[in-house]
This record gives sequence, structure tokens and C-alpha cells, in this order.
Amino acid sequence: MRQGTGADDRDGLPPGGADAAGCPRGADRAPRLHGGPGDEVPWDLLRARHGGLVPVEVGPGERGWLLLGYKENLQVLRDCDLFSADPRPWSPAGTAPARSGALARDGEEHRRLRVPLVEALAQVGTPQLVPVVERAAVHLLGRVAAEGSADLIGQYAAPLPALVLNELFGLPDAYGRLLADLTTRLWSGEPDRAEPAARAVRAYFAGLVARKRADPGEDLASRLLAHPHGLTDEEAVASLSLLWETGHEPTTHLIGNALFRLLEDPRMWTAYLGGTLTPEDFVDYVMWTDPPIRMLAGRYATADAGFAGARLRRGEPMLFGFASAHTDPSVFHGGDDAMAMAGNRSHLMWGAGAHRCPATGFTRELVRTAIDMAVDRMRGMVLAVEPHELRRRGGPSVHGLVELPVWFTATGERAEPAEEEPEAPVRRWIRKKRRPASQGARYQAPLAREEDPGERAARVPAAGPRPRPRRPPQGAGARYQAPFAEEETRPDPLEALLAAWRPGG
Repeated sequence: MRQGTGADDRDGLPPGGADAAGCPRGADRAPRLHGGPGDEVPWDLLRARHGGLVPVEVGPGERGWLLLGYKENLQVLRDCDLFSADPRPWSPAGTAPARSGALARDGEEHRRLRVPLVEALAQVGTPQLVPVVERAAVHLLGRVAAEGSADLIGQYAAPLPALVLNELFGLPDAYGRLLADLTTRLWSGEPDRAEPAARAVRAYFAGLVARKRADPGEDLASRLLAHPHGLTDEEAVASLSLLWETGHEPTTHLIGNALFRLLEDPRMWTAYLGGTLTPEDFVDYVMWTDPPIRMLAGRYATADAGFAGARLRRGEPMLFGFASAHTDPSVFHGGDDAMAMAGNRSHLMWGAGAHRCPATGFTRELVRTAIDMAVDRMRGMVLAVEPHELRRRGGPSVHGLVELPVWFTATGERAEPAEEEPEAPVRRWIRKKRRPASQGARYQAPLAREEDPGERAARVPAAGPRPRPRRPPQGAGARYQAPFAEEETRPDPLEALLAAWRPGG
């Protein structure tokens, strides 16, 4: 295997290098990722020709590097001195040139922003998480129970993480359905749907932070905000948004890819249901062989340096090639035998080093429970189409199915969603100061009792000049029924977002 991939040792790379999918430009270009059913990038061929990394074009006229080897990917993940996760010094716009899964900061700033999220997630243990996942799964599976058919991506794996995370944020289910629907629109590939959805997702997290600042509780978002590191509202919104953006799609497609693997391989199904293959080992096997993320941006060379036989220039972006690293023969020996790989948890899907995924245990428990619930409740589940007819997501990064249609034994009973009482408006009152109480007469003095004529005559004074009534001093006396100052209301952003939401729009 050749390691030279520098400017003077391209090993036959055509002029123009390769595109961001790792495909060489020119006549001998490799197939695109997900260009059609069955199309795959030949990682073995690329590694044999270019070694541990290959130059790619990450943007018009912008060169970067796609990491192909396992050890090269692992080294870049771990080395925070030579490889920075912060795009600001290297990108004119201060943003990553491609999708990134890392918290885009380094050093002490990275630790200050990361620790509150890590510690908040650590408080969500199995006893708390599993019932939440089970409730969400029962709700989603109950909606298709009487049909005998379902799309395990669109009707189960995609909305499930939204419902789970929303409940852990301490919000009613209506907001979880909102978040799930907005995420579907984000994935639609239609700009007129995706762009408004992206703004609405941002508004969801901004509204969540505003509500939990005003009314904290025992939930994930409140714990993050209460952390001693004292995140600002903007930092909290960015942290929770990153948790969602980097976790939702991988979690969805990890569930989908795992269910597809069980359905297409009867031996795997038997081993899993029989307990020979544990859920933990099965999830790791899917991570190795069918990872939900195949390629990811996220690092920049901090100096001109030699690396894996190539010459890196300061500021050049590095793209992780997880799919290639997981088929590197130096570490991957199991092939299609899940039992031979049992206990091998050295795949790179969780990352490594300072930027390792903070939600590893959380995601494992969520995925394991989601798989078990689908297998247990959809009896006799089988694929509704041939495996080669299934459509894969486009693009070089996310690796998953567009839909996963199945047939199963219907229960004959449709679980209707429970009618939810409308959430009481959350009002933020600003009460104006009231003036001191008046010192004059009592308000609404009782009327004198009615007297009879004899009593009235006895009290008539003797004839003579009548004294003039004394006028009270200017300004003295009681203020009768003074109205309270009008109470002002601050609208709750989440309420406004939910009110404007139109499902399926």
C-alpha cells in the first residue's frame, strides 16, 4: 500500500484531484456515493492507489484531504495540536466547508462549552431514558398497528428521537411532533421546505432556552442552563442545536440500518432474537459494516506539516472517511460474521479524543430500546420489497435508507392518539408598582339604615342659621375604585411557533 499522496506523488491521480466524495476527477473517476442503487465508492481501490489520504476538492478551487486509513482517521481525531476543529481562523466565512459533527472550538473554550452538555447527559440514566423511549415507540407503532404495513424510517426511526429528546427537555408531546415534522422537512431536499424548517428548528431551541430560563425544572435543558460554567442564552441554544443536528440523523439511520440488517439476514435475526447476539454487539457490528455517517468534515491543519507521506498546508480542511477506515484490513477482519466481531468497539462512529461524542451511552440505550420495541411489537415483520429496490439517501455523508417498508401481523386495533388538553399559555407578567394605600375614608362605606319619621324629627336641630359644611382640603379623601395598572404580557416563543405550525407543510 502506497503512502505517498503529496503533490509530487499522486500515484496516477488525474489532474484536478478528486471531488469531496473521494472520487478522482477525470476519465477514471470512481462511482459516486449513492449515485444509484448499488453504487459504492471502492474504498479498497482508493486506499491501494493513494494510501492513507487522498487530495480532494471541498469547494470551487479549495483543496482538502479525505482520510482513508483507520490510523490516519484516528490520529487526526486525537491530535488537537496539529488539527483544529475551529473553522474561524481558516474559513473566510468562519464556517466549515462541509457538514461537521464537532463542537467548533478548541482548548479551554471547547471544554467550557462541552462540560455542561456532558454532565447534563450523564444525569439521564437508563431508568429515566428507557421508559421515555418505550412510550414514544408505543405511540408510533400503535399508529400503524392495525395496518399490517409501515415505513420504519418515516413512521418510526425518524420521529422517535425527536419525541424522546423533546420529553427529556420537559416539553409536551405537541412540541415533539413539531420537531419531528420540521426535521422531515429539513431532509426533504426541497429548498422551499428545508429553509423555513431550518429557521423554525432554530426558533424551537431559542424558545426552549427562553422558557427554561424563566421556569426551570428537572430536565435536560434546565440542567444545562444551571451548570456552573454559566452558558449564555446564545451558547446554550448553539449547544442544544448541535446535540440535535449531529445526533438526529445518525441515530435515525443507525436504527434503520440495524432493522434492515435483521430483516435481510435470517441468520442475524435468529441470533439476535435467540440471545446469541447481544444488542450491544449487534449495534457495534452495524457501526462497523453499515455506518450511518460515511464521511464528515471537522478538522483543519494548523501548520504546514508532513502527514502520512503527504505535505499538508496550513488551513487545509481534513475530511474523515469513516466508511473507508472501517474496511481497512489492518483493523477489520470480521467480514459479515457478527459473532466474530463481538466485543470489538474500536469503530470510529463515536469519534475519539477531546471531541468524542458526549452522548455515546445515551444513544446506545436509545437505539437498543428502539430496535427491541420494533421487533417485539411488529410480529412476523418482513421486508415489503426486495432489498435491491430500497432507495438510499443521496450525498456522500449520511448513509441510510429513504424508506424501509415492511409487512407484519396486524393487531386489528388502531391505537388512536390520546386527546391532549391544550397547553395553558405561559404568561410572563410585568406588574407595575402600586402607589401607597390612601389615608382617607374607607372604600364603599355601608349605607346608613333607614330611619322612621319619629327618629328623624327628634334629630332636627333648633331653628337658627345652618352651619356651612366644611370642604375637605384639596387633594384629601379616598380614591374610589382606582383601577389596577394594566398587566403586560410577554409572548412565549414556543407557543407562537406551535401556533404557526401546519403539519406536513
